[in-house]
Parts: sequence; C-alpha cells; structure tokens
Amino acid sequence: MAVEKILSFIKQKPDLMFAIILAFFVYCVFAFTNDYFMTHRTTFAIMERFAVLGLVGLALTLCIIAGEIDLSIGSNAALAAVIVVRFTDSLGAPTALLIAVAVSTIIGLIQGYFIAYLRIRAIVLTVGTLMLLRGISLFVAEEKTVMLTDFRIPDFITTKVLWYFSPASLTVIAMFVLVGLFMNFTKYGREIYAIGGARKEALAAGISLKRPMIIVFAISGFCAGLGGVIIGLRSGTAQALGLQYLLLAGTVAAFIGGVSILGGRGGVVGAVIGALTVNFLNTGLVFNVTPAFMVQLYLGILLLVVIMFQTGSVIFEKRQRRYQILKDIDNRRERLKKEMKGGAQP
Repeated sequence: MAVEKILSFIKQKPDLMFAIILAFFVYCVFAFTNDYFMTHRTTFAIMERFAVLGLVGLALTLCIIAGEIDLSIGSNAALAAVIVVRFTDSLGAPTALLIAVAVSTIIGLIQGYFIAYLRIRAIVLTVGTLMLLRGISLFVAEEKTVMLTDFRIPDFITTKVLWYFSPASLTVIAMFVLVGLFMNFTKYGREIYAIGGARKEALAAGISLKRPMIIVFAISGFCAGLGGVIIGLRSGTAQALGLQYLLLAGTVAAFIGGVSILGGRGGVVGAVIGALTVNFLNTGLVFNVTPAFMVQLYLGILLLVVIMFQTGSVIFEKRQRRYQILKDIDNRRERLKKEMKGGAQP
C-alpha cells in the first residue's frame, strides 16, 4: 500500500520528487565529505540563510506560478533594508520595520495593479522598477552605507531558539505556512494557479486577472520587504546597491523546487526544498573554500539540470497523454466493430 502511494506521488508530482532527491543528494555529499557540515551550528547557520532566501524563493515561486516574474525583488529588498537601518535609531525598530515592509508591499501592489490593468508583461515593468528602486534607495541612503548604532536588535533576531532556529527563521516558517494554506485552501490561491497554467481559458471562464495578479505581487513585495528588513537588522548595515544576488539565488531556488517555467505548477513545499538545497550547496562550498565564481558555476549547473529534467518531464507527460488518447481511440474502434458485427448477425 505504501509503495503504491509513493508511486502515485511520483507520477502526480515528478518535479517535486526530483527536488526532494536532489536536496537529499546535495546534503549527503557535503555531510559525508566535511566533518563540520552536519553539526548543530551549521544547521543553525543554514536556517538563518533560509530566513532570507526562503522568502525570496517563495515570492518568485508565486510569481512564476502566476505566469510572471518579479525582477525588482532584489532592489525592493535593498530599499527595505536601507529604510529600516536608516530610521531604527530615530523611530525605533518596530516602527522602522513596519514602514519598510509597508513600503515594499505597496510597491508590489502598484506593480501588480499596472500589470493587471495595463495587460503588460511583468518582465517589462519590473525591469523599470528594478532601476527606479535602486535610485530611490540611493536617495534614502544619501549615496552611502547606512549603519545602526544600537545592536540590541541584531542580537535579538539572531538568538537561538530550540537549537536550530531564531526569531527571524521562525517568522519565515510561519509565513510559509500561511501562504501554503492560502494557496491550497482558498479560491484566490486557485485563481493564481489558473491564470498561470491556462490564462486564456481562465479569462474565458470569467476569472479576473486583476485580483490574483495584485495579490501575487503584493505578497512578493511583502516577502522582499521582510527579507530586506531581516538582512538589514541582522547585519546592522545596508547598501543601496546591495542584495543583487537575491534575484539569481531566489530564481534558482524556485526552479529547483519544481515550479514550472510555463506557470500554473509548483507550490510552497517546493519553495522550501529549493531554498534549502541552494543553502546546502552554498554552505558546503564555503566550507570547502570554493572561489565565488565556482559557487555561481555550480548554481548554474544545478539550475540547468533542473530545467533539463523539467523539459524531459513535460515531453514524457505529453507522450503519455498522446499514447493514452490513441489507446482510447483504438479501444473504441474495436468496440464499434464488435457492435457492428453483432448487429449484422440474423
């Protein structure tokens, strides 16, 4: 019975199963080749990285499920980091945090509004907002690195809880749970899947493009803002031109997690697995003192492997569907022949 359930899961979600196997493989490679990898301290460090990369991977996963992408997510996170670090000393950390996350969420809302109402592709609009937000970040930061003077907040958000977690990582885990429930158990989540997997059919069925697109980009803005706030408060510094790596790393995490480049397929669990896989790889390569260019090379190779598997999976699925259709046609032809022979007998 258990074997049948596993085989059914593999048939239904081959991309997610591949992501799980890939994550397990990457973890085992470094766990067996480095004595310091499989330790409490390293696990805590991986979860701390997950607190940011997980948010970005989640945001990009939702955007790709909806058939779009948010190229401005790194710039949005950098703006949030600059705001929270710049104004924490004068306004207090809670107020600065709320302002930063609110600004990032509003930016996401505005982007979703224009994409939905003007019917333009997100890749076009977010290229413009990417550069615009960098300029705003430079203005807010006064073209210099901003720094905290009170480091009690960074000490708090990096405090260990239950050996492996911190307030930041626990907050992100709660965010994943909420978004997962939203995507799987509400009609708004199903609308997001619908407009990504079959937009023309969804629009013809009466599903509005406006609401799901605004929701997706609002969540993306919120995740970017929260990720930027966590980085800014944790490090105590922020740069207007920083966090450029988030877009690439988050995109790799989303695709490793099984989100389809065609949209309409993927999920929160995949985003978790993809972010953890990228963190396993980055952490293991750091332990092995791997040059930065090699880290990017390995990430690129990992992404290509996943895309090749997804492409092969789609081709195999189409062939299976075509084979089933032809088989059904042959069966129906045989039934018709038998019925005609039966009717011709006296």
